Amino acid sequence: MPPEVERFLVSLFYTVLWTGVSVGLVVLVFELLDRKYRLIDEMFKENSVAAAVLAGSFVLGIFYTVVQIVIH
Repeated sequence: MPPEVERFLVSLFYTVLWTGVSVGLVVLVFELLDRKYRLIDEMFKENSVAAAVLAGSFVLGIFYTVVQIVIH
């Protein structure tokens, strides 16, 4: 196998791996927030924009943290 193809496949594997790790962390944190603060009910039943912004900031923060860990 040519080294370029091997390097591509290894990079693809690590991309998929870290994507799975970050999505798993996001799901875990979101579920914990939903159980403690009923975040889904706040967003959809109460139409709370603040709860949606809070959830979005957690998601972006986790993704950003995982990216920083991976590239450094």
